Parts: sequence; C-alpha cells; structure tokens
Amino acid sequence: MEMRQDPTAVLGALMTLASAGNQSSEASTRRGKNWKRNSVGVLISVACLGIIAWRIDPKELAGAIANFQWRWLLFGLASLTLGYAVRIVRWSVLLCAAGAHVPPAKCAAPFLGSIALNNILPMRLGDVVRALVFPAAIGVGRIIAMGSLVMERLVDLMTLLACLTVGLIVTSSSQLPQWLVSASVGLAIVGSIVLVLVFLLSGWLSRWVGRWVHMAPFSRRERMLQGLRDLLEGFDAMSRLPVLFALFVLSVFVWVGEAGLFWSLLRGFGLEASAGAALFVMAVATLSTLLPSSPGYVGPFHLAAFTAVAMLGGTSAQAASFAVLAHLGVWVPTTVAGALAILFNPELFGRAKVTTDPKT
Repeated sequence: MEMRQDPTAVLGALMTLASAGNQSSEASTRRGKNWKRNSVGVLISVACLGIIAWRIDPKELAGAIANFQWRWLLFGLASLTLGYAVRIVRWSVLLCAAGAHVPPAKCAAPFLGSIALNNILPMRLGDVVRALVFPAAIGVGRIIAMGSLVMERLVDLMTLLACLTVGLIVTSSSQLPQWLVSASVGLAIVGSIVLVLVFLLSGWLSRWVGRWVHMAPFSRRERMLQGLRDLLEGFDAMSRLPVLFALFVLSVFVWVGEAGLFWSLLRGFGLEASAGAALFVMAVATLSTLLPSSPGYVGPFHLAAFTAVAMLGGTSAQAASFAVLAHLGVWVPTTVAGALAILFNPELFGRAKVTTDPKT
C-alpha cells in the first residue's frame, strides 16, 4: 500500500519542508492549508464508506465474513511479509547507488517505522520523517534520503501500472470500464516521461546547477543550489541502467508479494482467484491511495477494492468483506511492525538533532 503518491508531488512537499526554516507566518499559512486538506480527506473517506454502506446488507456482510476460510489469510500475510522484506532491500540498493552504503538490516527499522507513521498520521508524514528525521540514525544525508524516496515512488508507480495493465489483459472482463483502461494508459505515459527525463537530464542538470553554486558564496542561495545539485547527482546515480534494472526486478517481487495477500483473500471468499485478478484488484486498491483521505487510506482504498471485486463478479457482501479484510491485512501487520521498530530503536528520533552533511 506503499506508493501511493505522485513522485513529483512527494518531491515538492519534501523540498518545501526542508527549506521552511522558522518563518512563523509561513508556518501558520501551512497549518491552515493542512487543516483544509485534512478536512477534505476526512470528507472523502466518509463519502467512500457511505457509498459502500448504502450498497450492502449488514446481515449478508456478516455471513460473508463468517464463511471466509481463514487459513488463506496466513498464506497472504506470509506473502506480504516477503514483499516488505524486498522493499527494505530495494531501499538499501537505492541508498548504496547514491553513495550511502547502508545494509538492508540497518534500513529495516527506519523503513518500517515510516510505514507505521504513514498509517496513522495524515498527509503521509511518515515519508517526510523517513526523508528528514530517520536518515541521521543510519548515517544517511537528507538529500540522498529524499532522492531515494522519490525514485522509490516513481518506480512503484510504473510497476503498479504494469500490474494493472496485466490484470486488465488477463481478466478481460466486459464489466471493466473503458475509462479505467484509458486512465492507466495515461498514467503510464506520464510516469514513463518523468522516468526518461530523470534518466536523461539529472546528470546534465546537476553539472549545470554546480556552475552556479559558487557564484553566491556564503548565502542562502548557495545552500539551496548546493542541495539541488546534490539531489540531482543522487538521481543521476540512482537512474543508471544497472540500478534501474535492479529496481524494477525488485519492484516486481514487491508487488507480487502484496498481490499474494489479495489472491489469498479472493481464495478465502471463494471468488475468482487467478493471478490476473489478484494483480488487478491490488493495483486498483493501491492506486486509490493517491486520493486524499483520512490517515490509513480509509475510504478510497475500501471503495476501490469493493468496486474491483464487484467488477470480477463478487456480490456486494463479498466485495465489502474483502475490502475490510484487505485493508486490515495490510494496515495491521505493517503498523505493528513499524511501531515495534520505533520502540526498540529510539535512536531513530534521538539522533535527529545531530547536524550532518546533507549529502553524506
């Protein structure tokens, strides 16, 4: 459930937070905007849940859950665990490519901690913490952490769209609307363009920005240009062909692992449980988290999963039950694992006050 945001939007939010300083007027304005955005997210969550509630019978819902074959949930959780283990390895690969040699074992606590924070805090603040707070505990600079997060999101977007396309082709159901196909193609085109631009231009742009760094010595402009140059250098290192190939291979395992949970739940409810169906439902539900919502992606995730299962022929009760169990199946284990990671690694926050070179 972890992507789940346009990479350029993530980059803009992180750069804004990194350069905000202590300007009280800007902070006040930002708090006002955040309050409005949070309110919109809550309204969207309530509306999505209301649509589902309007379409189901509570007795049928209880019956569908009672008939669920719970042994399939164990297989699904094992598959999800494998997927998250690969996510941690992938983050380590990104950091190493940018010059911060951090083994996967050392990446586990900050990664899982950020996922838990994303699950319980609004506006994906867990991503902000992973980029700006946790890096000090593992000896990684904020600029490298930001770049790795953006690359991770970009690769996730492309892999998810590939999963959606495969699912659409394999299921080939007449109930699947044309707008869904068009939207997936449009997102794939946009994501491909962004990836190509990062691959082709980041190195050239980093050198171009570097020429301007020393033209305004000891000034705020120099520090901003230096940070931008370092960020572009990180993108250049992380977008080399061998690294990109490794990232996409690992991302396939990431999302196949997550699709395993959805496949297991489909089997548990006695629904169509082909690999294509699982990929389709997983991709639709995960991409829905791009929408604003309350913390934990409540609402949009449920409505997307409900709609996808209904498209595949499930009853309203089965679709609603699936949406609830799918959300809990992803949310509970990752939140518990992340909370334990933070609890047993208090230095994740304790070292946030240490001043380090943003590039190291």
